[in-house]
Amino acid sequence: MIVESPTKVKSIEKFLGPDFKVIASVGHVRDFVSSARKGIE
Repeated sequence: MIVESPTKVKSIEKFLGPDFKVIASVGHVRDFVSSARKGIE
């Protein structure tokens, strides 16, 4: 899961558990490259 704030990462990871990876974008996410999925579902 991608969240905007690095501060929220640990809280959300605790809530979701070890089956999820949470990272911070440290800003707005605008575009994903559609031709290369990069593990984003």
